Amino acid sequence: MSNEIRYLHYLLFFCYLLSSASELVSQDSTKMMVNVKCTETERQALLDVKRDLIDIMWSGVASDVHTGHVTSLNISYLNYFNNNNSCLHSLSNISYSLIHLRFLQYLDLSHNEFAVPNPSFIGSLTELVHLDLSEAGFRGVVPDELGNLFKLNFLDLSSNTFELSHVPKFIASFSSLNYLDLSDNQFSGALPHQFGNLSKLQYLDISSNKLQGQIPNSFGLMVGITYLNLSFNHLQGVIPNSLHHLSSLRIVDFNHNSLTGNLQDLLFLLPRATLQKLWIFKNQLTGSLPDITRFSLLKELNVDSNLLNGYLPKVFEHKLVLQSLDLSNNYLQELFLASCNLGPLFPTWIQNQTDIIGLDFSNTQISDTIPMWFWDITTTMQRLDLSSNKIKGIFASIPLYIEEIDLSANNFEGPVPLIPPQCSKIDLSHNKFSGNILPLSKVEATTLSFLDLSHNLLSGEVPDSWIYFQDLVFLDLGNNNFSGKIPMSIGYLASLRTLIFRNNSLNGGLPEFLRNSSSLGFVDFGLNNLSGVVPEWIGQDLTQLYALILKSNDFYGSVPHDLCHLSDIRFLDLSKNRISGSIPPCFSNLTAMVENEIGITDHYYTATYGVNFRQAIFSYFDDAFAGWKGKERECGSSFAYLKMIDLSSNELTGEIPIGITKLLDLNGLNLSRNKFDGEIPGQIGRLKKLESLDLSSNYFSGEIPQSMSGLTFLSYLDLSDNNLSGRIPSGSQLQLFNSSMYEGNAGLCGFPLTKRCDETRPESQPSSNGNEDDIFYERWLCVSATLGFTTAFCGVCVTLLLPSDQRHEDLLNFRDQIYVFMSTCIAKLKVRLEG
Repeated sequence: MSNEIRYLHYLLFFCYLLSSASELVSQDSTKMMVNVKCTETERQALLDVKRDLIDIMWSGVASDVHTGHVTSLNISYLNYFNNNNSCLHSLSNISYSLIHLRFLQYLDLSHNEFAVPNPSFIGSLTELVHLDLSEAGFRGVVPDELGNLFKLNFLDLSSNTFELSHVPKFIASFSSLNYLDLSDNQFSGALPHQFGNLSKLQYLDISSNKLQGQIPNSFGLMVGITYLNLSFNHLQGVIPNSLHHLSSLRIVDFNHNSLTGNLQDLLFLLPRATLQKLWIFKNQLTGSLPDITRFSLLKELNVDSNLLNGYLPKVFEHKLVLQSLDLSNNYLQELFLASCNLGPLFPTWIQNQTDIIGLDFSNTQISDTIPMWFWDITTTMQRLDLSSNKIKGIFASIPLYIEEIDLSANNFEGPVPLIPPQCSKIDLSHNKFSGNILPLSKVEATTLSFLDLSHNLLSGEVPDSWIYFQDLVFLDLGNNNFSGKIPMSIGYLASLRTLIFRNNSLNGGLPEFLRNSSSLGFVDFGLNNLSGVVPEWIGQDLTQLYALILKSNDFYGSVPHDLCHLSDIRFLDLSKNRISGSIPPCFSNLTAMVENEIGITDHYYTATYGVNFRQAIFSYFDDAFAGWKGKERECGSSFAYLKMIDLSSNELTGEIPIGITKLLDLNGLNLSRNKFDGEIPGQIGRLKKLESLDLSSNYFSGEIPQSMSGLTFLSYLDLSDNNLSGRIPSGSQLQLFNSSMYEGNAGLCGFPLTKRCDETRPESQPSSNGNEDDIFYERWLCVSATLGFTTAFCGVCVTLLLPSDQRHEDLLNFRDQIYVFMSTCIAKLKVRLEG
């Protein structure tokens, strides 16, 4: 470490030398800037300008450091700096003075109140590159003398009063122009087709004038343009196809005109890779909104007050960067705006969309209450999705003709609304609905196929009226405060595939009438107060089960051998009960855990809904909570890939059956906190896909099988609190786990435990080459620092002998070279210290 300290001392000393050289550069540069002087003619011109302007601020004057000529004059916003409204006594005086600034390249007279006819004198300043006359109070016509300014690349004439004047055509001869703003004047007539010659133009704003006619085809020649604003004019006709050449367009604003044509045709012309904002509201466009997901950067879209009809495509459900959307005052029937940023208030622009059939505002950042006018537009609504927002308040009733409704993941409260008879899908999960669900008992002859009331504050007993829900495929009442017994009528649901009562306070045993629901594939009764033995009929009649979760109850007795008939089972969780006995050896018959196949993520089913009893295909996906890798986790979309057995926290005894080691596709095995004994089977190394293995808190003895070294996917292992002995297999990832995963085994030794085995190898000695490397590196750093400073000193001295007009630039370049050299040294030292 002492060598590294010396290196740092050398480095700090060299930084001091570098700062000295930089100071010389800075001082020389400052002197040159102070010594710049204007020519006498231009000095007098500036004094004349100062005389005519009251309390002028001179911070806007700049000159060339080499020639001394004034190149920049900025006297904008004079009214903001002076209390006197009359900042200029005479334009003739200032015009006579300014014409002497022949080398002026930058002139800004904006945001003043000159109130004079026109600035024709500016036409003599032929070196101008930047001219800003915006909001300067000029009136009349644009002087032709401005046509002499061929070098302009920036021209802003906006917000003046150029009355009864056409857009000057001479602007089209400014071939270097890249910024042009003629907005907020009184220009009339047609757009000059000559503007197509401005191939370098990037910004064009001609908004808020009185322009008429069509957009010229020649506008398609302005191939470099990124901002195009023609709003608030009287433009007519169809937008020309030539605009498809404008591949760099980012912002387009055509609002408040009379443009016609099909909106889809317009969007086809615009660039999909660059467009960020499109405002075309208050025109006469027709058609429906096409797929805008191809516009990957589009943030703002406003097509308010056109003649649009039809529907908004469901492709809006794809992830967009859209932040603002306005479709109001059209005639749309379906609006799919999932994941668009419409909030936090409920969007009022849909208030006049009285013909809406389908509405999807899911995940749109709305945190408002539902306004009263919303119910007026739901009279014909069939599909409503407001999920994944923060909408609050009471949802009084589901619209009569609704067929699908999703209000999940909001802050709705109050009682569960009544279910209309023709509704097929209802998701009210993850809200704050409270009270009982007795109103469900009043529903008859419903076509409901999907009902999710999970994660609410519902309480009371589950009503025994499910006989009327014969089409039900999915039922989730989990994570509420329901009590009482499982209702008998659940057994009449022959179509039921998923049944979740997880995390309630249900009591009693598993009723035998559930064996009639033979279509069940996913059953979760975990975290309740259920008791009794695990019934054998589960394995006899529910043969389509692929997930059985009975964790955290009070089941007792043994693991029924009939569970071995569940050939499709992929997820078995009987943890945290009082189950005793041994694991049935027939577990090797659980073939779904043997074969290499992925489970089903999305489940599809056909449902009948609506007053006309139409049929449609719906889908849902499974989810479960699992004790996975030492933590309770929600599986989410990974559930389809998970195959696991959790029998932890019971009273199971005996040895691990060899049948377990034949489940070659098993990902997780948790047998912890039981009373297992014997040795860990040597065949456990067959489970090559095992990622999580927990055998802690048992009575296992013997050595850790060497075959476990081949479990290359294993990322969680806990063998603590057993009677294991011998060496932890070396040279494998078993030595990479935390030592706490092996603690509580008095006979275990070897890394990562601190207890060493008898045959430990001596620790390797540090290499003798280290000192030689340190000496070499120290010498290298000293030589580099010395050479660096010598080069820097000589370089500065030589540069000071150069002419003054070249010295400043060379000194700055030399300082950059010193910086690069220093950065390289620091990087090498960093590598050395980290090594």
